[in-house]
Amino acid sequence: MFPLLAISLILYTVLNFAMGGWQDNVLISVPMVSGDRWDVSFGDAFIIASMGLLFVELLRSTKTGTDSLLNHALSVVVFIVALLCFIIVPGFGNSTFFIFLTMTFLDFMAGFIVTTVTARRDFAVGPGIGGGG
Repeated sequence: MFPLLAISLILYTVLNFAMGGWQDNVLISVPMVSGDRWDVSFGDAFIIASMGLLFVELLRSTKTGTDSLLNHALSVVVFIVALLCFIIVPGFGNSTFFIFLTMTFLDFMAGFIVTTVTARRDFAVGPGIGGGG
């Protein structure tokens, strides 16, 4: 029931206050066949890991029930907190966090949409009133 993207938000917050600018540091540099070097930053790795959590959240959103509704409500809270951090808190106004903010928006929107569509299907299982079958 706990929104997984809250883990990413907490991790980003801790890293931001412990080591400001951490997302720009290069994690790994991969030589490419073309001769280019692909520099993967810690921010890139953060986004990739958060995308994995978003994928799991989207899978979890297909379930209906009170736990699912509470998860969606908490996902809205995660989005609002992330939005406020992006606007107000120093160290959060960058592209890495903006992409994460977009992911939190997609999480709660997709969750509500999938839950609504699933609930409609659950109500439309049997024939309608009047039995025109």
